[in-house]
Amino acid sequence: MVDDMSSEDGVPVIDLADIQGPGLERICEQIAKASEEWGFFHIVNHGVDLDLIRRTQKAYIDFFHLPTQEKRKYMMTADFEGWSSPEVYNDPDLMKFGLTTAKTCEFMYHVALSRDPNQQPALSTIPPALRPMVLEFAKEVTAAQERVLAAMSVALGLDASALQNRFGPADVGIRANYYPLKREGKTVGELPAHSDLPAIVFLFADKVPGLEIRKDERWVRVKPVADAFVVNVADCLEVLSNGRFRSAEHRGAGSEAEERISMVSFYMPSKAATIGPMDELLDETHPARFRSANFGQMGLELLSTGLKGKGFVEALRIEG
Repeated sequence: MVDDMSSEDGVPVIDLADIQGPGLERICEQIAKASEEWGFFHIVNHGVDLDLIRRTQKAYIDFFHLPTQEKRKYMMTADFEGWSSPEVYNDPDLMKFGLTTAKTCEFMYHVALSRDPNQQPALSTIPPALRPMVLEFAKEVTAAQERVLAAMSVALGLDASALQNRFGPADVGIRANYYPLKREGKTVGELPAHSDLPAIVFLFADKVPGLEIRKDERWVRVKPVADAFVVNVADCLEVLSNGRFRSAEHRGAGSEAEERISMVSFYMPSKAATIGPMDELLDETHPARFRSANFGQMGLELLSTGLKGKGFVEALRIEG
């Protein structure tokens, strides 16, 4: 078991080995502190099978190494699912959204799991060779995300199920970002600075650094921690916690020495969910700092107009 720790860059490292035992109180305190001060933290002993992670990572790499014409079969469509790459940026059939620019790294995104039994995701955007591993990966990561969300609820003084209940039947999107080697010192693909909209985000990167987060008006390069997920407090959690937890801007880039891949799991509220400060956290001395909004509508607007800075948080912030 790991006590209070941080990686070389200062990003907190939290051991979840005892999250369902007597260590829960300590873990909740660590998660609260990290969510308030950083908006990011590493988790180890998270319960997601490491062999499954490696196999899924390898399957994505194999896909990204395919010829462009083969990958075009899965090009991103109007529902924002599929494959995208700088090399097809000017293709009129490519669906672009807020983070897609001519420099955005090659990536694949799909909704892989839904908690709503009446709205199961269409899996046609997931190549058959990837599909079994991605679905299994999504299932295990979602379970880990819900364990962390329960700890966050307790850390806020709420019932363990409070946040998950507020989100409604969640969807889980899986995105793999691929960064080939830099060529002659030039970046081949990047992920522009942004904060994430959904409730909570897990990122698994290989041993190659590239993730940077914004803290105290400076960019911090995150050093990978072996076998760990990086947990990202997203915009919805900042609003729901009435600003106690904070989301953070971050960006991604490649390496001059090795290719890099990151796998990201987005735990997304139901499109029908209302996102606003939890009533249980408000009183005369803690008034609402944000207004409420429908998640589906706000999310679509931001995806269409572009994700810049902490757009969702700022759009809902109450001035004064």
